[in-house]
Amino acid sequence: MKDGMFVFDCVVHTQDFTERQVAPGTDGRNVTAHRENQASFNKLMASKGGPTDKPDFYDPVDPEWANAQLFERSDTDIAMVQTVPLFGPWKDSLGPAQLCYDLTRVNPDRLIFCGGVDPSWQGVDFALREMERQVHEWGAKSFKFYTYQDRNHSWAADDREIAYPLYEKALELGIKMIQFHKGYPLGMHPVEAFKPNDLQMAAYDFPELNFGIHHMGDPYVDETISIVGRFPNMHLMLPLWFNQYFLQPYPMLHRIGQALLFIGPDRLAYGSEGFIWPDIQAYIDMWANLEMPEELQDRYGYPELTREIKEKVFGLNFARALGYDIPSQYTGGEGS
Repeated sequence: MKDGMFVFDCVVHTQDFTERQVAPGTDGRNVTAHRENQASFNKLMASKGGPTDKPDFYDPVDPEWANAQLFERSDTDIAMVQTVPLFGPWKDSLGPAQLCYDLTRVNPDRLIFCGGVDPSWQGVDFALREMERQVHEWGAKSFKFYTYQDRNHSWAADDREIAYPLYEKALELGIKMIQFHKGYPLGMHPVEAFKPNDLQMAAYDFPELNFGIHHMGDPYVDETISIVGRFPNMHLMLPLWFNQYFLQPYPMLHRIGQALLFIGPDRLAYGSEGFIWPDIQAYIDMWANLEMPEELQDRYGYPELTREIKEKVFGLNFARALGYDIPSQYTGGEGS
């Protein structure tokens, strides 16, 4: 806990984009581009005070190291390990489900598995069976989706034949929240493929299901905030915002201010995107101590960052949307 506030990290990963992940028959440019982009980001983060001695991010993280980063070297209480079901140029997806599940096994009481499938790459029937398997065998509590794999494999979140069976299966399996990567293409993919617009009718048609949207849809931030603000079962996951704050604090204050103004404080969730930058505690300290400048409050109507808002974003919102009962040791003896 951070100063008595429950901390639930909505997304950490173990990823693999080494050379062994280049899919047969592809030229490897996407894998290389993603690696180079990440290396540039890491170098920039290091120049702003981030660690320079971190392990090679391109290999899957060592589970024991990851466990220590979260629970010995930071105030994180619970974290969700999210599959990255991005296939196409990656042989076994960018963040393989098996690797992510294996990571949760190092500390199953504090690491929660988020599964992932893709109906365009794997086929709808296979994806539905795999959802069942990941819930029944691996205990998946949510699912992560990427709606673009390559130019021959993509789908829309409001497609009744491809997408809606996934949502129906999720509800059948007792899943309360599904999650989508929007914006920020991982590699040399068209950014237009990750616009958030297709989530609108899906959220409308499945009001009993919560939809988590990641990365504020960057670069479609205004559209994403507008959409999430209008659909009460949509939630904004804030990884990337936390990463970018250290590089561009003033623009990020505007983004969080707009999100709080138009969405409110009840549907925003903290996420570190570990272990891209492994100093997880830096994100936690930043949010705990962050203040909205009075100038921005006066000029734009942004709210003050109160302790109540920080507590909600730190973990209470995500736990509620996920249908997760917060253990009593984090609630003063009463579950949530």
